Amino acid sequence: MFEASSHVSAAALPADNYVQPNVWHGLRIWWAFFWPTNLISGFLIIVLDAWLRRLYEDLVLPARLAGPMLKLGPYVLSITIAFFGMYYILHKNFRHFRIGLLSNRGGAGAQLLNATLGRTLRVWWTYTWHVLIYYAIGWVVATLPLSAFVGLFSPPPRVSIPFSLLLSVIVGGFAGLYAIYSDILDEDIGDFRVCVLPLQPVTSSPPTPAATTVIN
Repeated sequence: MFEASSHVSAAALPADNYVQPNVWHGLRIWWAFFWPTNLISGFLIIVLDAWLRRLYEDLVLPARLAGPMLKLGPYVLSITIAFFGMYYILHKNFRHFRIGLLSNRGGAGAQLLNATLGRTLRVWWTYTWHVLIYYAIGWVVATLPLSAFVGLFSPPPRVSIPFSLLLSVIVGGFAGLYAIYSDILDEDIGDFRVCVLPLQPVTSSPPTPAATTVIN
């Protein structure tokens, strides 16, 4: 169902369409993905929290349902928004490049594939589980100076809580950037490769025939 119209009706891409991804590409892609998904997720989580609490206070929603929904709702919203954010990124034209999914793992005769919902799901899942691993490692490392800071200065909650939230955002940002650059770009996912391509496809023009001299 998700894989309909998988191939673009075009010939194999010329080899010079390939662009070697670098940190700049990863940073541009990460930023275009990171800030909209977090902004939308944060807004919807606030709305959901207020709505569920209002339903609970009005005795419309029982406590046995309100508790789990308040705990799990933010995670469900975040991963859902992240999926559609990934779909947006795979279809976005950046200023100097775009992301392409190539068949045959980018080898000889590779063709450009549509970023269907099924392929987006594979890219999103690869991104998500790598981010979780990198975030866990980064948070363990980051909590060491955080614990030392709290132990030495004993800051009040109005300082320690915003500091912890800021640290969490920073660690999550770096985890996402590293996952996009090292585990998504120029990597094989399923039967396709995620590549950086020029904004306009390079077309190979036939060589101009040399002029011939006519001898009378």
